[in-house]
Amino acid sequence: MVIVPVKCERKFGKFDLGKTVARCIADEGLTLKERDVVVVSSKFASMAEGRYLKLGTLKISKRGKDLSERYRIDPSLAELVVQESDSILGGIPGFALAVTKGVLAPNAGIDRSNIESGYAIFYPSDPAKTARKLQTYLAKSFTSKLGVILSDSRISPLRQGTTGVAIATAGFEPVVDCRGNRDLFGNELKVTMRAVADQIASAAQLVTGEGAESIPVALVRGWNGRFGKGPFSIQKGIAPEKCLYVQGLQNPL
Repeated sequence: MVIVPVKCERKFGKFDLGKTVARCIADEGLTLKERDVVVVSSKFASMAEGRYLKLGTLKISKRGKDLSERYRIDPSLAELVVQESDSILGGIPGFALAVTKGVLAPNAGIDRSNIESGYAIFYPSDPAKTARKLQTYLAKSFTSKLGVILSDSRISPLRQGTTGVAIATAGFEPVVDCRGNRDLFGNELKVTMRAVADQIASAAQLVTGEGAESIPVALVRGWNGRFGKGPFSIQKGIAPEKCLYVQGLQNPL
């Protein structure tokens, strides 16, 4: 499998995501082939949609004020967390642990890096729709059998540092169900499902970086997955009540 970094110019303000990604790929002397996966930073997609805000311009609700005081978060940021979250599970000083767009993320995935000082940027309003729209545009421009991932950084329980996570996908099977298969010793797999979109997102972060690299796009080639417009075209999360970590931490010994 080959992972190719794709540089793009720094953006601040709304722009056409599909045209920009296609142009950046062409500027690198690349073209898309069948079964390629294009990994795009979710924050790059957010910028394209104007999903950012200058901190200090929001009216703070009672819930935002309570969250700010409880976890010592900037009031404007706390209000954004409240507005962007599906649910807030808890937190520590400086961070609220929230579920947003089906993803468990500190401060609901809202970031103050890779954005002008004094601003915050958050996930696309409908990541799945954004991924589908980008995949449709690139498929028309290049080839129909290709995948798209909107990615972000995440931290894992009891692990230091960040890895990648797929916020949304389109055009390929993002989770491979291995249940019913056999292991090396003939035992039937009961629960194993491979989060291949997350694995690809993590692999792509090896070349995209986290800071001033100006590489919001990576081209992944050589992964032998299922491509098409089937029912597997959207990356799906699970409900908190079905999550081992969420439920396990709420039921200590």
